[in-house]
Amino acid sequence: MLSDRGSLLASMADRKHTKEICTVLFLCVLWYAVSSTNNVVGKMLLNEFPYPVTMTMVQLLSITIFSGPFFNLWGVRKYVDISWNYYFRLIVPLAFGKFIASVFSHVSIWKVPVSYAHTVKATMPLFTVILSRIIMGEKQTTKVYFSLVPIIVGVGIATLTELSFDVIGLVSALVATGGFSLQHIFSKKVLHDTGVHHLRLLHILGRLALFMFLPVWLFVDFFSLLKDDSVVN
Repeated sequence: MLSDRGSLLASMADRKHTKEICTVLFLCVLWYAVSSTNNVVGKMLLNEFPYPVTMTMVQLLSITIFSGPFFNLWGVRKYVDISWNYYFRLIVPLAFGKFIASVFSHVSIWKVPVSYAHTVKATMPLFTVILSRIIMGEKQTTKVYFSLVPIIVGVGIATLTELSFDVIGLVSALVATGGFSLQHIFSKKVLHDTGVHHLRLLHILGRLALFMFLPVWLFVDFFSLLKDDSVVN
């Protein structure tokens, strides 16, 4: 009897583990597909509308306007209380990083082919491992470090053989990748410390980044847009 019960529990645990693996794989594939589509569409827009800061601000505005009502409709749990000290110490820098990473990501796909920008973004695990070690003191296994070697070699080969190579595009892609890696590291800490829902955190960061960098957009793009006949007309 006990043996049968143990076998049943083990079978249930195996099914749960398999389901979790399939869910993670599905989410990874879905994320890559959405990210790739977003970059392709972004490339098409930037070819006709070369204003990456404006594109970033529109993206942040969309998050600010649409996310709140959608999350309420979807039943995503409300905000949690976050102290002002913690807010300024981690949330504000996260919002700053979100804007910077998004701007440089748009600049990269504007300057270089989407395929090359995505190749450079493949270095994100490298950035994450290094920054986690420096900031959080996390140590990885030797196998993890060795698994990063093919990534470095692959990006190096892609850079040397890229016909449309652009220094600004490469640097922008690297800065964006590093910025997104920092976001992942500190977002994980915020989620752990505060218990805020990850989608609500996205809404908070998008809204805060929008208002923080509105003056930057006015200075960088607004007056240029007013003078651009192709946009005004």
